Amino acid sequence: MAFQGTYLDAFYSNKPVSLNQHSFKASLSMRVPLLVFFLLNLCSCISIVFAALPETIKAIQITDLAHFSKAVYFNSSPPNPIGTHSDSLLGDSTVTGLIPALSYSTDVGLAGGLIWSKLSYGQEDPFKQNIAVTALASTKGLAGFNFFLDQPCSFNCVDRLIVNIVGNRFLEDQYYGVLTDKRLDLQKNPKRYEYQSFTIKVNLEYRISTNNLAHKNKILFNSLYGFLSTDFQYKTPWGNDDTQLIMLEKPTGYAGAYGFWLGLGGLIDTRDSEFYPRQGWYSKQQVKGSLKSILSDFTQTLFLSDTRYYQEFKLILPIVFAQRISYQWSNSNANTPYWSYPSLGGEEFLRGYVDNRFLVPQFWATNTELRTWFFESTNYGIKIGGTIFMDSGSYTDGTIAYADWSANVRYTAGFGGLVSLFSPDFILRVDLGFSEEGYGIFFSTGMLF
Repeated sequence: MAFQGTYLDAFYSNKPVSLNQHSFKASLSMRVPLLVFFLLNLCSCISIVFAALPETIKAIQITDLAHFSKAVYFNSSPPNPIGTHSDSLLGDSTVTGLIPALSYSTDVGLAGGLIWSKLSYGQEDPFKQNIAVTALASTKGLAGFNFFLDQPCSFNCVDRLIVNIVGNRFLEDQYYGVLTDKRLDLQKNPKRYEYQSFTIKVNLEYRISTNNLAHKNKILFNSLYGFLSTDFQYKTPWGNDDTQLIMLEKPTGYAGAYGFWLGLGGLIDTRDSEFYPRQGWYSKQQVKGSLKSILSDFTQTLFLSDTRYYQEFKLILPIVFAQRISYQWSNSNANTPYWSYPSLGGEEFLRGYVDNRFLVPQFWATNTELRTWFFESTNYGIKIGGTIFMDSGSYTDGTIAYADWSANVRYTAGFGGLVSLFSPDFILRVDLGFSEEGYGIFFSTGMLF
């Protein structure tokens, strides 16, 4: 399948571009007729699959028909060297397609666009090259462009290059303040938190596997990667008036700012699947920094940590226990633009709070999920399942050792539904999360983590 993209919400998110499956968001706080938009999103995803199905079948015909069940892929995560699930077609083949995309979100309104994608398979795992170009526009004034490249074996066969380039203009971006701990009534005068913005992002990550090193523990070193990264971002609000919160508070960056970060880190992945992990663990640690004298308006150091664990057990049905623990720290100060702070809220960490709800110098967050499949039809390639989850997180502007982490703890809880269509690796997901400020719903493809 040709649709191997990044998040569409990368066009308007202030977070780093995610290298995961496509995500659609919607907030129930706006009283959207959710069933209508769920069907709209479902039909959109189904049309995406059928749009590229002829090329998929053609690619299989020159490889191996036994791999038909693994033909449609929607992910560009790191390869899984010891996993039990195949993630690519065998043999040489190329899949291309021009795919329409349609979704609704209360953040961006009704959004439509086109995705051109080219996916080449070869001896490399999980594929030889993945390229996607996306153009998007919405009824709330979002207009964006995204170029994505994921290429294993870039210069030698133990490396992987990932590139994301994003540009967008947004007429209803959202700002809720920096280090805001008081409860907000987002139903009252929502225009107060909106503003117009223009953003450009360039993200590059170069990974090198350690599997060619001399070592005794082959399982560990075959799953270990080191990586270098560069990030550039320019963001500027424009044309906003004095009634909007961003112009009332005038945080650093309200008149525009740009930053350039260099980073390095390590990654280990022993999961049995990149799409629906049942066992194993994953950990990624990264340090990156910017200097004011090198393509930046400010100096900043960031530490990002993400660790996940999966274990399957049986209680009438097979159930997967999934746990993620995240920590982000920044030496943010009065010279740091608001959009460069670590951010809590939205689909990623606290489902039930709006995206970018808490802009803070540092936070920890956890996601705990129980996942299972209730029904499966092998004849039609359909599975139906569900999840229950609890998210928590806390933030502080003190040091990690002496800060009062208990003062700002936030919790959300909820449940969701899962549908797998055509391929066991293509999963539609809807999450309903509740918090003290309301509740939110998120339409996505693929698991959150």
